[in-house]
Amino acid sequence: MSAYTIYKELFPPQTIEHVEQAQFTAPGITNIIVAKASLLQIYNLIEYIPEKQQDQNTNNEEDNDDALNTETSNPIGDKDDDSTLPYPNLTPLDNDIASTNSARLELVAQYNLNGTITTMGVIRTCSPRGKEGCDSLLLGFEDAKMSLLEWSPATNSITTVSIHYYEREELKKEHLSNTFTPSLHVDPQQRCAILNFYNDKVAVLPFRQADQLDTGGQDYDEDDPLQKRPYLPSFIIDLPSIDKNVKNVVDMVFLSDYYEPTLAILYQAKQTWTGRLDEDKDTASIMVISLDLTEKVYPVIYSLHHLPYDSLQLVAMPKPIHGMMVISANALLYVSQGSPGVGVGVNAYAKSTTAFPSMKYDPATVNLGLILDGARALYLSEGVCLLFLQNGDWAIVQFVRDGNKVVGLQVTRLPFGQIDVITSDNKNTRKLEHQYTPVALVPTCVCNVKDGDYFFLASRVGNSLLIKWRDNGQYFNTKNSTDHGYTFRVVDELLNTGPITDMVVGDIDLDTTSSEESNTTAPETTAALLPDVELVTASGYGKNGALCILRRHIRSKSSFSFDQTDCQALWTIKHRTNDDDELEADIAKNMAFNRSFDKLLFISKSSSTLVLAAGDELQELEKSGFYTKGPTVLVSTLFNHTRIVQIHEKGLYLLTPGGKRLQSIPVRESRIVEASVHDPYIVLVLENQTIMTLQCDATTKDIIYVPVPSSLNKPKNIYSASVFADTSGLFTSIKNKKEIIATMKLQQAITHKDKKRKAEEDMAPNKSKKLHGASSAIVTSITNKDEFDEIDMDLYGDSSDEKDTSMTIESSTDATTLNMNMTDDDESLYGSSTTGKSQESQHKLQQNQISRNRNIIDEANVSMMGGIQETTWPMTFWCVVYTKTGELTLYSLPDLQECYHFPKLNLLLNLVTDYPVHDNSNNKPTESVFLSQQTSTRLGDAIGTIKIKEFLLTNIGKERKDPHLVLRTSTGDIIIYKAFEFIPTADNLLVNDVEVCTDAQLEDYEGRLALRFSRVHHDYISRYRIDYELLKEQELEAQAQKEKEEQAKLVVDLGIDDNDMLGIDGEGKKRKKKKKNSSNSTSKRRERMLSLFMDVSGYSGVFVAGPEPLWLMSSSKSFVRVHPMKTDRPIRAFSQFHNVNCLHGFITIDIDSRIRLCTLPNENTTYDMDWLVEKIPLGQTVHKIKYHPTMRVYGVLVSTAKEAKVGGLGHGGDEEDTVSTTDGATTATEHKMDDREPGAFLPKVDRFSLLLISPVTWETVDQVTFDEFEQGLSLECVPLESKQTSSGRKHFLTVGTGVLRGEDSPMKGAIYVYEVIEVVPEPDNPQTNHKFKFLHKEDVKGAVTAMCDVSGHLAACIGSKMIVWSFEDNESLVGVAFIDVQIYVTCMCSIKNFILLGDVQKSIWFLGFQLEPAKLVLLGKDYQSFEVGSVNYIIDDKSLYLMVGDTDDNLDIYQYAPYNLQSIAGQKLMRRGDFHVGSQVRTMIRLPQITINNINDNKTFQYSRRHFCLCGSFSGSISVVSPIPEKTFKRLNTLYGQLVNSIQHVAGLNPRAYRLIKGSKQRMASNRTKAVLDGDLIHAFAGLAVDRQKDLTKQIGTTVPRIMEDIVEIMGINIDYF
Repeated sequence: MSAYTIYKELFPPQTIEHVEQAQFTAPGITNIIVAKASLLQIYNLIEYIPEKQQDQNTNNEEDNDDALNTETSNPIGDKDDDSTLPYPNLTPLDNDIASTNSARLELVAQYNLNGTITTMGVIRTCSPRGKEGCDSLLLGFEDAKMSLLEWSPATNSITTVSIHYYEREELKKEHLSNTFTPSLHVDPQQRCAILNFYNDKVAVLPFRQADQLDTGGQDYDEDDPLQKRPYLPSFIIDLPSIDKNVKNVVDMVFLSDYYEPTLAILYQAKQTWTGRLDEDKDTASIMVISLDLTEKVYPVIYSLHHLPYDSLQLVAMPKPIHGMMVISANALLYVSQGSPGVGVGVNAYAKSTTAFPSMKYDPATVNLGLILDGARALYLSEGVCLLFLQNGDWAIVQFVRDGNKVVGLQVTRLPFGQIDVITSDNKNTRKLEHQYTPVALVPTCVCNVKDGDYFFLASRVGNSLLIKWRDNGQYFNTKNSTDHGYTFRVVDELLNTGPITDMVVGDIDLDTTSSEESNTTAPETTAALLPDVELVTASGYGKNGALCILRRHIRSKSSFSFDQTDCQALWTIKHRTNDDDELEADIAKNMAFNRSFDKLLFISKSSSTLVLAAGDELQELEKSGFYTKGPTVLVSTLFNHTRIVQIHEKGLYLLTPGGKRLQSIPVRESRIVEASVHDPYIVLVLENQTIMTLQCDATTKDIIYVPVPSSLNKPKNIYSASVFADTSGLFTSIKNKKEIIATMKLQQAITHKDKKRKAEEDMAPNKSKKLHGASSAIVTSITNKDEFDEIDMDLYGDSSDEKDTSMTIESSTDATTLNMNMTDDDESLYGSSTTGKSQESQHKLQQNQISRNRNIIDEANVSMMGGIQETTWPMTFWCVVYTKTGELTLYSLPDLQECYHFPKLNLLLNLVTDYPVHDNSNNKPTESVFLSQQTSTRLGDAIGTIKIKEFLLTNIGKERKDPHLVLRTSTGDIIIYKAFEFIPTADNLLVNDVEVCTDAQLEDYEGRLALRFSRVHHDYISRYRIDYELLKEQELEAQAQKEKEEQAKLVVDLGIDDNDMLGIDGEGKKRKKKKKNSSNSTSKRRERMLSLFMDVSGYSGVFVAGPEPLWLMSSSKSFVRVHPMKTDRPIRAFSQFHNVNCLHGFITIDIDSRIRLCTLPNENTTYDMDWLVEKIPLGQTVHKIKYHPTMRVYGVLVSTAKEAKVGGLGHGGDEEDTVSTTDGATTATEHKMDDREPGAFLPKVDRFSLLLISPVTWETVDQVTFDEFEQGLSLECVPLESKQTSSGRKHFLTVGTGVLRGEDSPMKGAIYVYEVIEVVPEPDNPQTNHKFKFLHKEDVKGAVTAMCDVSGHLAACIGSKMIVWSFEDNESLVGVAFIDVQIYVTCMCSIKNFILLGDVQKSIWFLGFQLEPAKLVLLGKDYQSFEVGSVNYIIDDKSLYLMVGDTDDNLDIYQYAPYNLQSIAGQKLMRRGDFHVGSQVRTMIRLPQITINNINDNKTFQYSRRHFCLCGSFSGSISVVSPIPEKTFKRLNTLYGQLVNSIQHVAGLNPRAYRLIKGSKQRMASNRTKAVLDGDLIHAFAGLAVDRQKDLTKQIGTTVPRIMEDIVEIMGINIDYF
């Protein structure tokens, strides 16, 4: 029987393997493109000017608790927020290079690819995108695939231009596998790219050159598709055909400044190794060839032989150095045409490993003792290169020149203490002992960013860093940079939770206050029933070692709660007391107001409203003018927070903050069902499906009506409407946007001229890198103004009318500073009460803005995102309307002109585009009307039951807030769209895969908004998918239909319009009355599940109430993330709340009307990832981690590398006294005894220790250190038989070690048994109440490589034997059974009395253990040979499957099936499934699935008989493999087939091919079965548009709800735990 399982990635890869800088998404914008295994991420580099006031608050977090109400010391919020800032908030030092301007990374897009990215390159082609000034991206995949990608501004996503495939059988050397990863290299002059694959094959992809096209006179056929391609046909070069000696290619690189593309190849004609250096020493060679792309001839320009055998990589040097640098393990060499090359040894081993003739051994350099294995190089400037070493140190290489000739290399070591990491970001704050330590060990790649102002350094084991640097030259000499003259500053970092070497599930230390409350009533939400556990992973290496705590659910901390009755909704209000309009100009006061406390709390009930004053405690306001007789629809503030507006069902009140009623506006037409307020506008949605708009009159301080065009209210089909205030500048008309962009380009041209001029003026060296501060900004703006206006007149004089230009000039002269203009803008907004002026005023604003942009632009910030997005835009107001027919329309306020229209929002397409042509007024049967008829029928078919229940257009973000459209559907799903800028042109309007208005011409778009919305995909799928409201509605409709039919028989229709509120005669009155009654009885208050928050722990976003509440939040490092929250009762209402007792927190009301004041847990938690992540740096390599369930603590096995020296055999290799380590004080004496010369470093051996870590504060509370050379190889928490407990079992921590003293002495080992005991804690430190108690050490012959428990005994693999021990009387281990196993056991796992072993070479063994009489029996084994990394089990009811993770990145599933004929009575384990993961799985955890039982309305959970496996991989990803029922499997398998063929896959990769098993030994495996489904692809079904879902399910004969149920069931039961 097959094992039906599904694989799904829960947490994406985190380790960065490749990075490139490009202008990819738009010209002039710097993108950093990052590849993490199969994940491609595109970041923007955003430069900003750091806040100056932050220098007081670097260390003390309590600063702000004294001055809570007037927190002005910190401009972003009080310290509580700062702790969640995910980007380092820089503290300027004196002369700090990051104090003038700094940078951060903002995520633009990310894609999960069906393939691991092995190499990456950036190229500028002559495609239309290339001509605009954008780069294309080349990705390479195993074994020899290459894809060319471009960014599509029309869809805001990546498009695949071409795919190139070279995996031909005749090119392969080996028959089965290929161990060489392909590498891409791009010619610096962008003429071609090459892919080096199968070691000595090179595929050349030539690119068309734009200049050649223009000179060619365009004499070729425009329509020929081949001519439109940016590339020419590729061809393959076999390197041995150029020179027969070329084999074992190590590296290759393009050299610059040659007429033809020129390639340098580093290879080893004859291989050698350290042990054969007497025979063969310098075996490496370099050959430089010229690629003539037209004639396809490749002459060798020059070659160089006898380079060190351990030459690792080539680094091409630009002008003025030319040539290339060769990095070998012990030396650096420089070679170029016409020079024999110069070299320098960087440690004492260089002499013995190479005899390179012009190698210099300068004692100072040799004594540095650098190890260049795995180093990465970056060319800085002016003949200086920076090396990043494996151990985290940096080295500066200076090329010494004599004229044009390089005569030597100078190397300076840069200990990490000189690279300042000063971030006041609490999340990444290093403890003092980790402060000056390398933060990027094992660098994988490095790239220059932004013309060399910054560079990005990626690490496989630590966070990746964005570093700003400066050549100090003659500016100043700070204390720490006198010797090398450079200053470095880490300005931003990307969190890395990989590589995961071990992981464990532990209980969460819960907040006790909330749990006490929850015990009073039985919990109603499923989440509350489940056990509270978290996933803790061991990750990182060396100083970057850390524990990462991952949680799926947010668990809020409740500080206070009280009970009310019948609560429906709530609002918190903060207000200003004085009517001082001058406040607007004072930004500091605005900041202070934003951080002031909430003063009032409104709670709406079904028949009344409660108003509370929120001070130190909540008190009800007795006598006030607030409306309390009935429920409230909305409360908000107007007139710059000095007035409160309260909207109820029959009208609205305007009041002072004290509750004095100033104005009452009744609404008589119909009941108000929904309202939206944003100072100065109010939009009301009435029950008769029309809207009403009102506006503040700044002069009279009243609220006045804004007339609504009849075309808007006539159809009477408005379902929902709201006001949106845009501050991002995205909501701008296309016409204005074009003008702004033209201005920007012009300004950039001018600053460029200025720059040139300045550079010529001060030709002094190093001056060009000087950064301009604020003072120079003003100077430049003054110098450029007149120049600009003249050019402006010349350019725009005839195209735009005179009036506009003169207006811009005027405003540009008096708009001197940003702040003064703010008031003008606000006045022009608030003041324009008449509708006619508004369009004009908005245009005026835009013009003002343009002119203001001119003023603030200078060199320092013209480059910030092209200068456009970083400026402060004036606020514009929009009314968003959604109709019952699924149309979304945006109207400008206050004149309600339509600016954007999308007719089919409820199809949930990937892209929301503008349809400028849709005819409502005169019914011409135009094409678009026909189209809309088609869509409406299509809608009817497709949607069936999915309706949009609620929508919200709001800003979500942290440092930067972007407009998002959030929809809640009737199935409970949350759909998120993000707005992006889009300017239609003739080329980009009709992109194939975009649904656009076919009838519209380009000019129809002129006055429309220059934006589109693209869907943000997320993993969350609602599990409460039944729409009870719909069911009720259908019942009521049926009832109403019946009544109607009966009435039609009785009454003659009098034709009274519903709008007339006058009942003309009795019957009319009666009918109205009846209608009114029925409406009152049936339509209860509309449920508002979506609430927006502006500041909860510094985030602004959306909260979704309901049985499983959700938080929608994002920071610059992430998209909008959907985080579910654990609660014990479904939440009905939510509001943010900032108060003495609840800083930057929130209030919730559950369905039992219990009101809770809560805060988000944000000490170290990051909300930017797919899960909540907390990273605890330990500063040591973490090898193993285990959880002690009874004491609730973690045992962690860690190590630190120390230099060690093994005494010679003359002393007797085994004696203890032969061992000594150089540790601190003894170093000098050691060197005297040592016969090594200076610069010959000692080998490093890990020194192991066992830590006890408390999960309350994640501090180390106890530590055991092991002997020298004693390597901790295994750690287990095992329940062994013990008479001390009633159950007869007790948990002990056991450590298996091996003593490694080089290959000359035999291996010894030991098993240590520890008990964790409770002790009296230290005063003021309650979590130090546990300690290790040493019980027993068992010395054994051989290393103890793996352990597990079996039937209360301890099973341990010792060398090539496995022994089962019994722990007698808690004091001694007695062996009871043994068996001889294979070569070296890497992992083992037991279940009941079965044991599964994984071997380093011989695959797996399956053993049984019998107690009476005790013996071990081999039940079955796999006869294949491959290396096993981890093993575990999957259980599907009565079937047991063996899960194996091998080192070729595959997962294999086996079964012990003795009754199967092929299994030779069970001796051979049957392979039941296999799957390629894409990164090596090193640890697995088995957990049971959970089912919820409903017994007598009492919900309880129980563990089901299905167990799934969580897998942690080296790339930092976490995935799940779960068994599923056969029926579900077959249904989803057919869907998978449809999805593979019908979805567009990024880079043209094939998901089926990616998931086929890889590896040389594995390919031989028999009976490969496709019993593992790719859940990632199946999950993509949930993100498809409604009609696509319908089509796909129709083709496989099932329904969308059925498939969605399957997906929810599979995914939900696996991650509910966390």
